[in-house]
Amino acid sequence: MFYVRTLAIILTILSIGPAFSIIAQTSPASAHGAPEYPISRQYNCYKHQGQALSECVAAIAFGGAQAIYDWNGVNQAGAGGNHRAVVPDGKLCAGGQEKFKGFDLARSDWDATPWSPNASGRYEFRYHVTAPHRTLSWQFYLTRNGWNPATAPLKWSDLDLVAEVFGPQVITTPDSRYLMQLNLPARQGRHLLYAVWQRSDSTEAFYSCSDVMFGGGGGTPPTPTGFQQLGQIAASDLPIGTTMKFRVFDRNGADVETHNLTVQNGDQPASEWLKDLATLVNQASRFVRIGQLQSGTIVVPVGKTILQVYALTADSGVRYVLDTTFPPGTNPPPASGTTWTEGKAYKVGDVVVYQGRRYTCLQAHTAWVGAGWYPNAVGVVNVLWRPL
Repeated sequence: MFYVRTLAIILTILSIGPAFSIIAQTSPASAHGAPEYPISRQYNCYKHQGQALSECVAAIAFGGAQAIYDWNGVNQAGAGGNHRAVVPDGKLCAGGQEKFKGFDLARSDWDATPWSPNASGRYEFRYHVTAPHRTLSWQFYLTRNGWNPATAPLKWSDLDLVAEVFGPQVITTPDSRYLMQLNLPARQGRHLLYAVWQRSDSTEAFYSCSDVMFGGGGGTPPTPTGFQQLGQIAASDLPIGTTMKFRVFDRNGADVETHNLTVQNGDQPASEWLKDLATLVNQASRFVRIGQLQSGTIVVPVGKTILQVYALTADSGVRYVLDTTFPPGTNPPPASGTTWTEGKAYKVGDVVVYQGRRYTCLQAHTAWVGAGWYPNAVGVVNVLWRPL
């Protein structure tokens, strides 16, 4: 307990003193963020480890698994605005890095985020930033009409520059997100959003590919909506008797709703229980909906293992969590990742497995032998490690 209490005191001091910048520098310079909505290819595969998404399996097989653990480091240190020079054709989704080459594969099954304008006609772009930096500009590109993701890797000639946002226009939220509202030209169906973040305090720039679906598919144009995307649920096959609690919180963190589901015989496949959960929540919730946004409404498609969670109103401030409890005598789906080990140095974004559960590193540190800094220890969980 001494080590745990000491750790909390140390982290508090570091967070308010000059020494914090020294600690932060132990994490790699490349770890700075990725789009959360619409989600980038690397971040999507990172968040959905264990779901065996075919496109993620192929990307890892082609380029290696480290790419998804470094989801927040698709960068070029010396870009200085010369993006076409440092990121050549065919390597745009990799940001010109060999490590991420699997995410440039020409495939038709990259998971596409349903994307519609809000009530004001603008599109929300949300970026999960793991190390904030001063911004010179954000440039946003969309693929041209007729682009096909399965034909060839993305090229600059496939893209139109459709929006540019400068530093003072970027909103930073308390939970480390950059928010931007984009005015975009008309698009229908499947496209790709290519985002370029150029720092003003460095020549470093960051790159991302986010697959999107405008409208409801089938050529229908996107319809403005008052819904706000909160996150995703990615499903895995579960044993009979598994219980789930879908909990909704208000902007102050107070519980306002709980929706319970138990997996029954025949509902073990991921797509089945996810459909049941979405139907249950959509029928009962006063605050949220689960599904896919199509033509201004939320629908629950058949056979999907990833669905979006939306707030009914954009200014409600609600959040959610899905708690899962497995029946006695059964084990959860096996976790993938590197086993947590005492004495090892960890950097921000590392993923480890401890006691059958995966955790991601929030603060660069060394797990000193005997300190008791286990990922699930009191004073450590949600300080050094966050459960996935």
